[in-house]
Amino acid sequence: MKFKEISINNFRQYHGNVIIDLETNADKNIVLIGGRNGYGKTNLLLSIVWCLFGDKISQVDDNFKREIQKEKNYSLFMKQSINWSAHKENENTFSTSLVISEIELPEIKSISTKIDSIIIKREFNVLSMEEKLSIIDKQTTKELFDDEIDKVNFINDYIIPLDAAKFVFFDAEKIAEIANLSIKEEGSFLNDALGKILGLDIYESLIEDLNDFANNLKKEGASKNIQEQLIDREKAIKIAKNEIEQFEEENAEKQKEIDDLKKEIRIFQNLISEHSKQGNSTFDRQGIIENISSLKEKEKELEERFGELSEIIPLAMLTGKLEEIHEHIEIQDKNEISIKSLNENSKKIENFIERLFNQPPEPTNSSMTLKDKMFYYEKAQSLGSELFAKKNEVKDLSFEHDLNNSEKKLIEDTINLVNIQSKDLFETTIEEYNSVKIELNGLNNTLNKIDADLEDELILEYSSKKENSERRIADFHETIGGNKGTIIKLQKDISRLNQQYQALLKKVEINQQNRLKINKSNEYLHVLKAFVHEQKEFKKESLSKNILAEMQKLMHKLNTSDNNFITDVKVTILAEGNGMKITLYNSQDTEVKKEILSQGEKQLYISSLIKAILKESVQSLPIFIDTPLGRLDDEHIKNILLYFYPDLSEQVVILSTNNEITPKRYKDISTNVSKAYLLVNDGENTNLKKGYFQGYEN
Repeated sequence: MKFKEISINNFRQYHGNVIIDLETNADKNIVLIGGRNGYGKTNLLLSIVWCLFGDKISQVDDNFKREIQKEKNYSLFMKQSINWSAHKENENTFSTSLVISEIELPEIKSISTKIDSIIIKREFNVLSMEEKLSIIDKQTTKELFDDEIDKVNFINDYIIPLDAAKFVFFDAEKIAEIANLSIKEEGSFLNDALGKILGLDIYESLIEDLNDFANNLKKEGASKNIQEQLIDREKAIKIAKNEIEQFEEENAEKQKEIDDLKKEIRIFQNLISEHSKQGNSTFDRQGIIENISSLKEKEKELEERFGELSEIIPLAMLTGKLEEIHEHIEIQDKNEISIKSLNENSKKIENFIERLFNQPPEPTNSSMTLKDKMFYYEKAQSLGSELFAKKNEVKDLSFEHDLNNSEKKLIEDTINLVNIQSKDLFETTIEEYNSVKIELNGLNNTLNKIDADLEDELILEYSSKKENSERRIADFHETIGGNKGTIIKLQKDISRLNQQYQALLKKVEINQQNRLKINKSNEYLHVLKAFVHEQKEFKKESLSKNILAEMQKLMHKLNTSDNNFITDVKVTILAEGNGMKITLYNSQDTEVKKEILSQGEKQLYISSLIKAILKESVQSLPIFIDTPLGRLDDEHIKNILLYFYPDLSEQVVILSTNNEITPKRYKDISTNVSKAYLLVNDGENTNLKKGYFQGYEN
């Protein structure tokens, strides 16, 4: 399947009807669209996602979700999306159309001819607040469906499934986010991604439905007391989810205000710099401001890294206790072995004595009395205990931990993880953070000194307003941080309430009729779970090979002749839908912890993972990428351009600035580029020119 053409009409920066030809071929699979920041690259991506999914766009990307939350709801968000020039011209409707070809379509009775390509069009009227979706046969211009549900299902079944859209439309910053997921979160992401791409999410949804059905049957037989407790848990979960949504909306509103305040600060900075030229300062005030801005970005990045440690910090604080428990468990295990050995030896000694004294043959005319036998019996026991029992190996413990093997392994893994993180993240992050804060304070003091030397009242007024905006931003960040902490707590509460809910269901006495239904549901569940597990098991070997192959292409450490970095990748399917685990190994068959990878290496690892997942797709999907190169160094950028995008998909649309894909880098991939465009903006509206930066056609 390919997107042949996009028509954007009066949507956001795009005034009038802007048409983009996206056709590619086997040799040239890349369409490159360049543009400066703010010229409409992200909104071009948004227009396509909106055309396909309408009010479901928040499920595709968290950024879209936050943008909607800023405007309170979807309708108000869309109302703000009409092009401002078109609005002044009394235009009330905006739209996006996609021409899609090379798709396998179902037989549609209303159309007698073979369908070569279709047009999907979505339009929104800002007066009526009504939205219309059309799916049209390009050749006959006839509507394929009358029912709205049929249109939605058609897009989901034959174009791009909603749940898989996040792997089709994304910016490379997402790769950076995924790279910083915890091990548990990465496993969940991988499980989710593979399920969506393979189409297994349908079966997993059915598993959830059957579980809900069985739970409802159990609830029917619950006593009044248990039913009341179940209802209380359901209400508490619903309230917690609503509170999470409210906090997320508040954070989105605060973020919108922060964005507006940042614009104000930039204006004040420019005004101060403009008027400061009248002074005689030997300092480059604008250069200092730029350095401060850069350091603040670094400070924010380090603060985010502290967030990565949120799961580790409580464990690090308890490392001493964990090690005590680990040592206690080791002693307990050794005691169990020693006691088992003691018991075995004791039984052998008993058996030896029994056979020696009470089983034939016996000496002729033996005169050994019972008293003599008892003497030798006790002596044999004493000698046996002394020689074989090894009592000194059993150490006294005041209590014993009741843990299974997996729980013991979890404690050991936790200690190892904390030890690695302590060295590579805690110390390094704190050192970098302190260094940045010291440099920031120094530059701010210098800036304050420069501004204090200026007597211009206008400058002082601008400085006061800028400082006020900065204080408000700090307050909003504090509010957002507090809300995020509350959201995490609420999510844990929901998890705890769900566990209580399941525990209550286990106490219910089920009648015979419902028991038969539950047993039958469990049979179906067993079959479905086995099927999903088998499918993932079937794919895990190719997934492992493809991840390693892609990493070898992209990581320069893996391309050296004495490579000892990563030589093997293994994918493990975890039980009970708990996700999938990816383990990296070096040439000594020792695990390479992903926590020790650099930020760039993590991004390349996740890029390799995403590409390996897409290779498992049941159909070829076009891929749209905004901000394509993330935070990579030059050598890794070159590898991404030469070895990642050219065979990522049959059609790859890249939206880039000239800082990411420079004209020189464009030359490196030009043999794979089918179409190149440049977004140009006149201050209000964006249009398109053929060609890339420094080479576009007038």
